[in-house]
Amino acid sequence: MKLNEKFKLKGKFKFKKNERAFRKSFIFMVALILVLEFGIIALLAYIFDVTELLTIYLNEDLGWFVILIWVVSSLIIGLLVSFFFSRIIMNPISKIIHGMADLSDGNYDTKVFLGRKNLLRELSECYNKLAKELKKNEELSANFINNFSHELKTPLVSISGLISLMKQPNFPESKRKEYLDIIEEEANRLASITTNILNLSKLEIQSIVTDKEKYNLSEQIRNCVLLLQKEWEKKNIDFILNFNEHMLVANVDLMKQVWVNLLENAIKFSYDKTEITISIEESVHSVVVTVENNGDTIKEEDKGKIFEKFYQVSKGHKSKGNGIGLSIVHKIVNLHDGIINVCSEENVTKFVIELPK
Repeated sequence: MKLNEKFKLKGKFKFKKNERAFRKSFIFMVALILVLEFGIIALLAYIFDVTELLTIYLNEDLGWFVILIWVVSSLIIGLLVSFFFSRIIMNPISKIIHGMADLSDGNYDTKVFLGRKNLLRELSECYNKLAKELKKNEELSANFINNFSHELKTPLVSISGLISLMKQPNFPESKRKEYLDIIEEEANRLASITTNILNLSKLEIQSIVTDKEKYNLSEQIRNCVLLLQKEWEKKNIDFILNFNEHMLVANVDLMKQVWVNLLENAIKFSYDKTEITISIEESVHSVVVTVENNGDTIKEEDKGKIFEKFYQVSKGHKSKGNGIGLSIVHKIVNLHDGIINVCSEENVTKFVIELPK
């Protein structure tokens, strides 16, 4: 069992334990209300008995009036006690309802505090975390729409402009091949963007991996490197492959997406005339693949976010990607019960993927 799964189970156990404690507290409060009501009625009965009011009024044929007052007083007192305790019980529920109404209106800055009791404190934390995640997803989605629109518009404008130039009567034939190459490159870029969007949409609703088979992982990675040869040759990047032949049981097509997206990312952010090193190490139960490149160091605040969908590393890197590739990698690795980590320091970045054999 992986460490994060242990923490999830521990969290569920703690929540159930707090839930049982809250249920016991609720039962205790109901019982306390009943005891208080019966105690107050018993006290009134004792007062009537000591003062002999009931006997006096019964002798004067007014006993029914005293009994009516007794009953009405008991009901009023019982209702007041119940109302007081119900306010205590319903107060957290009321806060949650109002908070949910604020969230439905798009106010994601809403915070609630339900109390210091274990379950109420945990419920507050869960709600506030939900509001924070909804706000973050809203911001990421808005940023993605802007970035995605830009990513689509740029190659489309480029293609349209080049075609318009090529349609001119005096267009030089010597420029035709150069322009066609650019059009092909921009069209491939558009295809890559739309393919990643479709792949991410499919992966978002997928919970298990089917069609697993044992295959040559080393050969697959070599093929992915060759597939991207045109991209790394443009930047004069050399590849160093530190591995022999290794086998893996996984979905071949999904794992191909992992290596293609990971290598594309490494190429994009590598300096010109540098090296990308791929290593594979194998243990009894797992295979570890490391992809190392030389480029700008990833900041600490970005390390925990680069696998989130639509997230892009800030500032200088913004124009280099669309924030989809690494989220696809992360999702596929998780579907295979694997782990992916990133280490970046002194202009060297390593992505380490551990997969069960």
